[in-house]
Amino acid sequence: MTTSNYAQDILTYAADANDYVRADETRLDGGERASLRARLRACRSLLLTPGSRPERFAGARAGDAIMIDLESNVDPAEKGKAREAALAYLGQPADTDFIRILRINSPRTVEGLRDLLALHESGIRPDAIIIPKCESADEIGVVADVLEGLQSTIGIIPMIELARAVFVAHLIANASERVCGLFLGGGDLAADLGAVGSWENLLFGRSCIVAAAATTGIASIDVPYFKGDEAGLRSEATASRRLGMTGKATLHAEELPVINSILTPSPDAVTHARSVMAACAAAPAGTPVLNGHVIEPAMIREAERVLAIADRLPANQKPAIRLAAD
Repeated sequence: MTTSNYAQDILTYAADANDYVRADETRLDGGERASLRARLRACRSLLLTPGSRPERFAGARAGDAIMIDLESNVDPAEKGKAREAALAYLGQPADTDFIRILRINSPRTVEGLRDLLALHESGIRPDAIIIPKCESADEIGVVADVLEGLQSTIGIIPMIELARAVFVAHLIANASERVCGLFLGGGDLAADLGAVGSWENLLFGRSCIVAAAATTGIASIDVPYFKGDEAGLRSEATASRRLGMTGKATLHAEELPVINSILTPSPDAVTHARSVMAACAAAPAGTPVLNGHVIEPAMIREAERVLAIADRLPANQKPAIRLAAD
């Protein structure tokens, strides 16, 4: 009897379910790093900061990730300096609970090729690189081939910031196993559309990114909020999370705790996620059911994201939860 694709998905997810249901909240994976895709999906806040301003790098530790920029936030005359500072930082010992990302220049430019060559020659390995102004899946394939030559596990995060990219976002998301997230470039997308860069005006682009990311289970990262007021930041971050965005970037380290507070799952969400994973662990060879409802693969993926966030919170921030009996 042939196993259906649906059943196979369920069995694949259920095989790892017991990682999350130990009452003492320890993991059964021997401390091994989770996949980059899963780690990035659990990334709530990401500081995007110029490589030419290394004094700002330390501030990123208030969030879940740093995006060191070699592209649009760096003066052309400082590209070399920014590249050197970024590689020096990325050459330091890594922390599995903190993701380090490098935004290179477009690989269609000389500076972008220099960025990739610098990675090759230095042996430095960020967790992922961002490809700005990505236009097609073919572009991802070229960069993936370069990274294969480095014999690395570096992931790829394409930026969706051109109108043409919005309509092929699902192809970009599925272009390579290295693609671990999609990042909205709201400013450039608004300019390409001739629109004001408000949340509502970019709703279609955001929705396309969320849907494309869902097709392969990767992160969807929202553009920084540019207006500087906390009330507006809270409103935009809340709306983006409700839409399905998994993380939000910022240009200001002081905004990281605000974003974290909004994107941290509630105690009820954590309790439900643990119940989902417990149900999967209880049905390793069959279809898991919770409260009379079949647990879909997408529900398991979301439960994993919620628990990955909850598990790494400091003890004084962990929600008061219990493992439901159902």
